[in-house]
Amino acid sequence: MSSFHSQAFLTALIFLGSLALTSPARADETPGLILKGDPPEAVAANIRTLVDLGRYPCRPGPGQQTLIRRQVRDDARGALQALGFYQPRLTQDYQAADQEHCFRLTLTVDPGPPTLVETLDVALSGDAANDPAFQRVLDESPLREGERLRHDQYESLKRTLQQLLINRGYAEGVLSRHRLEVDRDRHRARVVLHVDSGPRYRFGEVSLAGDAQLNDTLLRAYLNFQSGEPFSNERLLTTQQAYLGAGYFSAVRVERGEPDPQRHTIDVTVHFSPRNEWALLAGAGISTDTGPRLRLGVENRRLNAAGHTARAETELSSVRQGVGAGYTIPLSDPLNEKLELRTSYVNEDTDTSESEKLSVGADYILKLESGWIATPSLEYLRETYNVADQVDQAELVIPGFQLSRVKSDDPVHPRFGWRLGGKVRGAHKALSSSATFTQYDLWGKLILPVFKGRFITRGEFGFTDVVDVTELPASLRFFAGGDASVRGFAYESLGPENDDGDVTGGRHLLVGSVEYDYPITERWSMAVFSDAGNAFNDFDDYEIRRSAGFGVRWRSPLGPIRVDLARGVQEHRDWRLHLSMGPDL
Repeated sequence: MSSFHSQAFLTALIFLGSLALTSPARADETPGLILKGDPPEAVAANIRTLVDLGRYPCRPGPGQQTLIRRQVRDDARGALQALGFYQPRLTQDYQAADQEHCFRLTLTVDPGPPTLVETLDVALSGDAANDPAFQRVLDESPLREGERLRHDQYESLKRTLQQLLINRGYAEGVLSRHRLEVDRDRHRARVVLHVDSGPRYRFGEVSLAGDAQLNDTLLRAYLNFQSGEPFSNERLLTTQQAYLGAGYFSAVRVERGEPDPQRHTIDVTVHFSPRNEWALLAGAGISTDTGPRLRLGVENRRLNAAGHTARAETELSSVRQGVGAGYTIPLSDPLNEKLELRTSYVNEDTDTSESEKLSVGADYILKLESGWIATPSLEYLRETYNVADQVDQAELVIPGFQLSRVKSDDPVHPRFGWRLGGKVRGAHKALSSSATFTQYDLWGKLILPVFKGRFITRGEFGFTDVVDVTELPASLRFFAGGDASVRGFAYESLGPENDDGDVTGGRHLLVGSVEYDYPITERWSMAVFSDAGNAFNDFDDYEIRRSAGFGVRWRSPLGPIRVDLARGVQEHRDWRLHLSMGPDL
């Protein structure tokens, strides 16, 4: 390349570079829509949804401008008509693009008079006329005579009626008439929805397919319907969830057959895919009370065709070491009724007591229709213990009864929920026991949404009717203090004391807590709290211990991990770290 050409090429590069440096800023890439006239919020939102200026070029030509204005007018009218405004007045002001901005369009909106529903003609014929599910849909629909017409409400009611015909087994059902008539001049509308349902079909033959490896009696006990009952898709779904919740299957598919117009029935086939028979169990955790802990075990999910299950596991931590086994037998209503046999050996060493426990028991677990779980139980307990230098051994036969329930809007991270429970148990020397006592224990927890955070309160009350508390082993005495009791104090460090200042444990217990946690990010939140309570022997000698503190929460997939700092407010003790994890309820 000659020197002249080289110089010319270099000059051109410098010239182009100077143009790039001195050119104006890049124009906004999205045209803008400005609404005026103060239309109702719902109207403005619908217009912004349907009038999409982002699909048009930033600087349209004259011909495109006319097309855009016509399309905006049509889209805005459609948005208004959907909300019952059929005679709006729309004024447009088009502002051409400049060097910094794309074109702008100002739309002044006067919705005009609303169109009201003058006549709501909804008629049910066939078996649906006597089906309360259809009447509930009509009662709950916001579409009413005298109210402003909304197309979405009309379409929603139409779809709901059509879906209800399918879900409730009206195989011949149709919407024989469905019309929306609008008188623009009078601003009135007439809605016509006629349902001709025909007969409601019933459940026909129920077939079980796949190698479920369980007997037919157990399998059919999970069915939420029987042949001959009115058909319902909801009951099919409930049945599928019941099978999946049983723990025997990895997948369950419930299939409805073709309707039989002669018998007015619909056959159902349930397809099973069984889970592996054996499973290994493993879990790890950490808390201030127990330190790091490890759980290992093995489970047989299907010991026999009757659906019996068995498990064995061990727990290791610095405070507690133990092994246990359980055997579960499903009963006549396997989803809500079962018998559980259990045994365990546990060695526990805390700052206030040492114990070695052997337990054998049986629990009859029954889920009531109200959602409460009732558990009558019978337990044999043999415990050697050392509390405040008292070394002894107890041998007890303990019948008991527990009632509990948990309800929440989320099983792991609830914004609202509660847990309530109560237990009574006892023993008598006349029934081969080393002590006579009756013990009551009540507990509860409540979570409420407050502003953007959560208010959490919990409490527990225990009462023991016993002549001498020293006759009770350590596991049946009440202690306070620790992560789930009164924070700021060590695990089970609070309770009645002997003359040497050693905690002996008490007949009774009363503890409570209030807490507020506030989210900082999606997964992190901060909390402040105050706890109070103690274990004691006599109500006229109850010394309440109080603590306060703060902490952070991290929302893990398994539940919140909590790190708290707390201290006793009366003793002005040093701050104590508390670490715990697991679901709030």
